Amino acid sequence: MTEDWKTYKKVEVEIKKSFSDEVHEFLTKVFNVYIIKFSSDVFRYLEGVRDKLISLTSHFDNEKYIDFCDSFSKVYKTILFDKSIDPESKKRIEELAQKTNTFFTSRGMNPCVKELRYYKLRIKSIFNGKNLENASVGVESEGRVVASAKTNENGFAEVDVPEGKYIIYVYKDLGEGKYIYEEKSILVPQETEIVFNIKETKSRSEVERERGGKPLIKEVS
Repeated sequence: MTEDWKTYKKVEVEIKKSFSDEVHEFLTKVFNVYIIKFSSDVFRYLEGVRDKLISLTSHFDNEKYIDFCDSFSKVYKTILFDKSIDPESKKRIEELAQKTNTFFTSRGMNPCVKELRYYKLRIKSIFNGKNLENASVGVESEGRVVASAKTNENGFAEVDVPEGKYIIYVYKDLGEGKYIYEEKSILVPQETEIVFNIKETKSRSEVERERGGKPLIKEVS
């Protein structure tokens, strides 16, 4: 063996992977393997997340890492909330989030994807001093209905939602062109018991105007 060859082998052995190299390996062997299995509707959510992960493969930067994690956490929550997405896809995104957290925490980083902790939200609906029975209750996040329920004979409804900001509303068609509709902005877990004390009915056009063109609750729940 020549001296040049010995020198080459020594340098080759001493080469170590950088953190960016490890991120690139995770991207190609784990992240990409998972996301190509999603339907096109789910994949489009994850394209932007993947691009932010790609940026970490050339030069790892803590601010870029935080940006990637924030983006992934938001998409993770959106996918789990979307009622049109099948349970298998939701299970797959949970697995990917867990593997992502394991990869980064095993290398001394903070957990990346925020775990969703659920809280029970209790809603009481009253109309003109009486319990409002069989009214639709919707909980909306970023324009999507993420939970819904009907009030019981005591005017109560319960739903489980993660921590976050929501629009919650009560709706009922009373017939003869009269509707009950009221909404509130809430913050969970600071607010977990909400009371609607409704005094007046509204026309359909008034409800649609308040809904900003979004479907009525009965059409989406």
